[in-house]
Amino acid sequence: MIPSRFRHTVMPVLLALLVGVMSLPPLNIFRVDARGLGHEHAAPWRRSSLFTAPALIVATWLRRVRSRLTRLQSHTLFKPTLAAATLAIAAWLGPASVFASPVLMGALSEGRHAGEFLLGERPDGGSRDNITVLSGQNLKAGAICGRVTVGIGRVSIPTVVGTGNGTASLVFAGPEVELGSYVVTCTTAVAHGGVFSVTTPSGKTLPALTLTAGAGNTTAYTSRHLNFSITDGSTDFIATDAFTFVVSTTAPTVIGGTGTGTISALSLGPDARPGRYQVINREAITNGGRFEVIDPDGESLGENFLMTAGSGTATAFTSRQINFTLTDATDFIAGNYFDVAVFNQLSGGKAVAWDPTTFDGRHKAAGVLYDNTDATSADLAGVLVTRDATVIKGSLEWAAAITSSQKESAYLDLAARGIIAR
Repeated sequence: MIPSRFRHTVMPVLLALLVGVMSLPPLNIFRVDARGLGHEHAAPWRRSSLFTAPALIVATWLRRVRSRLTRLQSHTLFKPTLAAATLAIAAWLGPASVFASPVLMGALSEGRHAGEFLLGERPDGGSRDNITVLSGQNLKAGAICGRVTVGIGRVSIPTVVGTGNGTASLVFAGPEVELGSYVVTCTTAVAHGGVFSVTTPSGKTLPALTLTAGAGNTTAYTSRHLNFSITDGSTDFIATDAFTFVVSTTAPTVIGGTGTGTISALSLGPDARPGRYQVINREAITNGGRFEVIDPDGESLGENFLMTAGSGTATAFTSRQINFTLTDATDFIAGNYFDVAVFNQLSGGKAVAWDPTTFDGRHKAAGVLYDNTDATSADLAGVLVTRDATVIKGSLEWAAAITSSQKESAYLDLAARGIIAR
């Protein structure tokens, strides 16, 4: 029989301690080999100690206990069951157990800790990268993340800001095109010509454009970022005159004729590549058209995409590269086209919850979030474990509706980066 004074003094504290320990993540102990800058697994058969065999048995047993405790803690019924058992024991112990309730509740409601999912990583900190978590995401430590690396839209065709009245035309994206504004500025004024600097959204300076001098002359500029032509106008450019080409998610408008139909519902497929996609009408059809879609490599994705004939009708195009919808208005003529740009996001892309069904880069597992990061209101800095680490499967966080087979795909992506899930 437990003495009454023991039940009402010591037992509540012991109970709180037990619950707290049960709710802690398993302890991971590593031996660091400073010579190899990694985690050393010593070869037991090279030891002469009599305690080698018992030590191996104990270590094996502890690993199994740790693994089972990890799986147990990740079960949805773990905390409710522990709470019910705690309350039942507390009721038996008596009113004094109430003093332990703050500790008990704290242990039961404790959230994720930074790096709780880690079994090991590079000791020099080289496993982690500083990243930005995209606005609207609220991610927990251990969340499997992708990075939004590409988007789809257009490059605008701007008018010059300044004194000259020359024009820009034939604008399209290259494979290294970036989201944001490309600024093309006249740095040296020349009669019926000029020299122009070209700056990317990330601040990189590209080779300059020299407009061939001559009234009405047109000069083409080509690069892996942006391609365009500038034509001399009746009023010469002066230094500081500038064109701003904006790469955005806005849908392009039709070019090259009298048609006024529209393209919309732009999205990416799993094989999308940055650069220029052309959607060209090859045959005029009343309230319709026969279109060809050409990818950045010049390959046709289909030259007989028939737009359903009918006033104002909409027809969807789908492929493994891009998807869109064409809507009829004033009839397209042969040669009308849309220039669709698939662009690169800046700084490697922002982190989001991994999603194998959205093909903007987040469908590839890029790493594991190191700490809780609530970017609900705005982009927020975070840290991502991106290479050379071992993680606990039961401590990883997934977006809703991710299936077991999809998780296996993410593990393969992680393994390719040197992140092993156990």
